[in-house]
Amino acid sequence: MHILVRDHLEGYLSGNLDAAAQQVVEAHLAACGECRDEWEALRQMAEDLRLLRPPQNMEWDLPAGFYARVVERIEAEREIPFWTMLLDPGFGRRLVFACLMLLALLGAYVAAFEKADYPSQRHPEAVLTCNGGPGCAPAPVPAPHFGSNLEHNRGVVLANLVADGD
Repeated sequence: MHILVRDHLEGYLSGNLDAAAQQVVEAHLAACGECRDEWEALRQMAEDLRLLRPPQNMEWDLPAGFYARVVERIEAEREIPFWTMLLDPGFGRRLVFACLMLLALLGAYVAAFEKADYPSQRHPEAVLTCNGGPGCAPAPVPAPHFGSNLEHNRGVVLANLVADGD
């Protein structure tokens, strides 16, 4: 539908257009078959809607409290159940983000405030840092204990090699 007819369609259907605009719209409808077909369909729909109106002299006999029940029902249907929130994909993303932020905060806390007691631990690094100077006694080397963990076994062998080198 062309803009000329679309802009004046409401007034033309209701009969509230001034004479000049009505003549312009009628001339366009006479010349344009596409706009005429659409206008005819819209005119028919408007006529059908007018037929659905109740008569003017008809009085409604509604029971007491009808409007209050309607408003109450609308409010009841508007409430969102708690479980619906859990099914929302946006809630899942927010929950994952909150968990990741909590994990990052806990990791930052551990990194910032936990102090490791390295001298009391028996690691190869602790053995290598003591070079036999004054006040630096070599740490006692525990008896080698081999297990099923290959990395642990390698560490034990390295510690023994370093301790035997003194």
